Parts: sequence; structure tokens; C-alpha cells
Amino acid sequence: MPYHHGNLREALLERAAEVIANEGVEALSLRALARDLGVSHAAPRRHFEDRSALLVELAREGMRRSIEAMDEGGRKAGDDPIARYRAFGRSYVKFATENPSYFRAINHPEVLAHGSDELADAKRAWFAKLREGAEAARKAGWHPDADLDALVAFSCAAAMGTAAFLSDSGWRSLFTDGDLDALADSVLDLTVHRSRATARTANAARKQPKTKRARKAS
Repeated sequence: MPYHHGNLREALLERAAEVIANEGVEALSLRALARDLGVSHAAPRRHFEDRSALLVELAREGMRRSIEAMDEGGRKAGDDPIARYRAFGRSYVKFATENPSYFRAINHPEVLAHGSDELADAKRAWFAKLREGAEAARKAGWHPDADLDALVAFSCAAAMGTAAFLSDSGWRSLFTDGDLDALADSVLDLTVHRSRATARTANAARKQPKTKRARKAS
């Protein structure tokens, strides 16, 4: 993949993503990227001080892409806050399976150890979007009596865990059903849609007037 002028920084990121997808993060090095792109060994360091800096930038770009995917999913879901919140989770899983290198970079220990202000800002924006979506869904009837932080943690754990499973070929191969899109849909239904139905049923039951026998018993 020789490099022919243009934006070397973007070329480095794209090639790094390809290496991670095919060989894993451990195979990534600035020297190897320079060789792959046909530039001097010193050229990548004009943009990234070391491999950690490159991984941090991949993670930041991954956060940007995931937010973009969630926004698009939410728009397609329409006005129902619960459907929109489910779409956030489903879009995140789709992002991870279609961009496994960026997803791995976001969660890689080397990135967590170094980070950057820009990456921290991206994570805060991502989390704020989820929290806002969860609050709107709760007001619309999704676990209306539950603690908001617990709802965010619960739904994030489901979406992020599913993303981790389905973006990793080793884990993915353990599932007997080959339709992974349907599997992801089912997980998000269990997390949001069916929880909504349960919450509404519970609320309706609480609002039902007591029967004569129940009133006497009480």
C-alpha cells in the first residue's frame, strides 16, 4: 500500500486500522506503517510521537464515528424516545462490528493508560448523549421508577458487551445462530423494548383499583 502524496496522517490511521483488523493491535508499529506506506521511518513521527499516540487518535476517531452512527440511528428511529434509545444501542453494536479496529482502540489498555484531552471530551459527549437518551426513554415509560445512572449502566453494559462479542471473531464463532444481526436485535429488544413493556404493565397494575376482597384484606 504505497503512499502517494496527500494526507499522511490520514493514511497512517487508515493503514493502522487495517493492521489491527487483520493482525491485532500487537502487530502495530510506526516503523512497519512507514514501510507499508513507502515513507521514511521518521515520517510518521511528524504526526504521532509513538504507537500510543496513534492508538489514542484511532480511539478518538472511533468515538466520533460511533456518535455519528448513533445520531443517524436515532434519526431513523423517529420520535418515540424509547425507539430512539434502542437505536442508539443497536447503532453502536453495528459500528463496532463494521469498524472493529476503532472499537478495539477505544477499549485498549494502552489507550486507557495514556488518553488525551480530545479523547476525554469525545467520551464525555458520547456519555452525555446516552444519558440524555435514557432520561427521555424513562420519561416515556421505560423503567420510569428506576435510577437513571443504573439505567445508563445497564443499557451500556448490554450494548458494549454485545459489541465486544460480535466484533471479535473468536467470541463470534461460539454463537450457534449465524444471523448475528438478528442476535444483536434480540439483545437490544431484551434491554429496551421488552423492559418498556414490563414497566408499563407494572405501572398499569399499580394504578388498578383494589377489588373488594383486596380492600378487606388490607
